[in-house]
Amino acid sequence: MIFRIFLTSIIIFFSFSAFSANIRVLDFQKIIDNNATISLLYEQISKDQQPHRQKFKNEELNLQKELERIEKLKLILETSEFQKEINNYNIQLNNFNDQIEKFNLHYDLQINNHKNKIIDKILEVLRKYSEDNQIDLVLDSKNYILSSNSINITDLIEEQVNKKKIEINFEKY
Repeated sequence: MIFRIFLTSIIIFFSFSAFSANIRVLDFQKIIDNNATISLLYEQISKDQQPHRQKFKNEELNLQKELERIEKLKLILETSEFQKEINNYNIQLNNFNDQIEKFNLHYDLQINNHKNKIIDKILEVLRKYSEDNQIDLVLDSKNYILSSNSINITDLIEEQVNKKKIEINFEKY
């Protein structure tokens, strides 16, 4: 009888441990945000944006002055002439908004391309770490409710990713 209980408990113990998964968690966004090259990219973008921002501020001021001028002409001009002025202003405003959108899209594209390079490096390091340590499953820290800090590998992966060389291919506007 004791032998049966002992044998049953051993079988149950080994069957559960045989099917257990080796799981780790990682804060993917933290690794991207804390990457040294992303900070350098943000600095380069900021330097490149400065003259363009000044140019856009000047254009915006000119558009505001133009709108004020048109408002003053409202009482003087005929309806058709006033409408022409408004249409010209709207064309200028739309062109300005298109320039701003193109400007923002350019930098968003630069940032997204660089973040994709960082993600590729993270996945490369994570793949190697998983193979070396026989990890079955890695979850992003945003996609689970509760875990022990002992299975969080964010700092380890972040350190390894920061050691990797990631080129910054920044295109000026």
